[in-house]
Amino acid sequence: MKHPRLKSIEVLAEHQLRLCFVNGAEFDLDLRPLIAESKGLEPLSNPAVFARAQLIPSEGWEVTWPEVDIQIGADTLWLD
Repeated sequence: MKHPRLKSIEVLAEHQLRLCFVNGAEFDLDLRPLIAESKGLEPLSNPAVFARAQLIPSEGWEVTWPEVDIQIGADTLWLD
């Protein structure tokens, strides 16, 4: 996919997201390793914060956690 774009996301247990891309690809991604290796993502280690993941409607370029000012791009999630 040239420029991955998300259609929807679903927060699952244990810091996982179900990612549905506009091309029909769907997979579950465990973000624990990424959170553990990136100090900037440390606020996401809190399950209550992680559970508030959002996808901006009609965009799909990133998953965002506005209250902690964290975004992870669809391209990064696609590659993971």
